[in-house]
Amino acid sequence: MSLLLTPHSAFGQDLATEALSDHFLTSETRVRIRVATEFPLPLLTQFRKVQRITTEAALEEEFCGQVTTIDATGATTGYQLFLYMRNGGEERVQILGSEVLNGFRIGRKMIGALKRAGCL
Repeated sequence: MSLLLTPHSAFGQDLATEALSDHFLTSETRVRIRVATEFPLPLLTQFRKVQRITTEAALEEEFCGQVTTIDATGATTGYQLFLYMRNGGEERVQILGSEVLNGFRIGRKMIGALKRAGCL
């Protein structure tokens, strides 16, 4: 039970860096750990529709999927789209809330591609 009370900064990058450096983890497991650390309570994250994708940028590793968690008030955040990109030692995670998708801020072409890939 004490793990649930651990502040974000204590769990955050140190534990994630150690876990991500393990060469025995699958790519998808590393992606899930990295995306989870974007939230205040990483241990309470849930994933669905996690897919390896290939974009025009042709990066070394690209994933998309949906993630939800429980916020500090105990309410669920609802599923949000995430994009994970890694090229060499550089990685990037983007969490796109439903307001971004509904407002077509990421572009209709990209939304169509994410639907075809199974991320939406």
